[in-house]
Amino acid sequence: MPIYIAAPEGDAAVRIIAEAEREPVTLIAMATHGRSGIPRMVMGSVTNRVFHAATDPILIVRASSEEDFTGEVDLKTIIVPVDGSPLAEQVLSHAAHLAQLLGLAVTLLRVTPPMEKYQGAMGVSRIDEASGFQFDTYEGLIKEADERALAYLGGLEKDLYDLGVVSVTKRVVRGQADNTIVDLTRQMPGNLVVMTTHGRSGICRWVLGSVADGVVRRSGNPVFVIRSVEKSSAKNKAAHRTDGDQKPVGAGIGSDTR
Repeated sequence: MPIYIAAPEGDAAVRIIAEAEREPVTLIAMATHGRSGIPRMVMGSVTNRVFHAATDPILIVRASSEEDFTGEVDLKTIIVPVDGSPLAEQVLSHAAHLAQLLGLAVTLLRVTPPMEKYQGAMGVSRIDEASGFQFDTYEGLIKEADERALAYLGGLEKDLYDLGVVSVTKRVVRGQADNTIVDLTRQMPGNLVVMTTHGRSGICRWVLGSVADGVVRRSGNPVFVIRSVEKSSAKNKAAHRTDGDQKPVGAGIGSDTR
């Protein structure tokens, strides 16, 4: 891969975004402050601004202290959170390409709503004295939701195998989306989270999907964010579980496209 050096003057975030937009199929890779606990939720100002405004894919790595930094990267798994929408599924081709390039397994993650959400939707609370009808309906609703989520992941699993991924696992976990994703990253050392966030332009770029934002701020692992692109309803249906419009990140590695 050819290496180019640029040292423009001016506002760092603005210049980084402008440089990325100057060349097609650009990946922005940045580090943000290595912290633990509550302060971890605060990203460096430059990284934060680039993350919220750039339209190109961005890789954010949590910087380590000098004492902990080894210079070695030991990735084993790509975690791909999906929410059932075609927008989230636009990440699949990118995840598959990275998995092939780096020899990584892929874990598909579907987070289903916590129990309280089901209870609220049904207008009942689960208590021991609840009627058998309510209890059966409540349990049946959760079971059906989990089964549907697993079947949905099964379809995406097939797509990934068709794209050349050699190892795919499926996880259905109940909880709050960003919390659940961060918890899984802490349970699986050597992971890279690859996910999408809503595709927007102009001033609206500064409103980022709360799930991706929460994962980037709180995860100690690298996070790779692809900004999804809205399509018409017809195109969304045709593109369900596939994405033929975006070139996978890394597809140009090995050739000089400039």
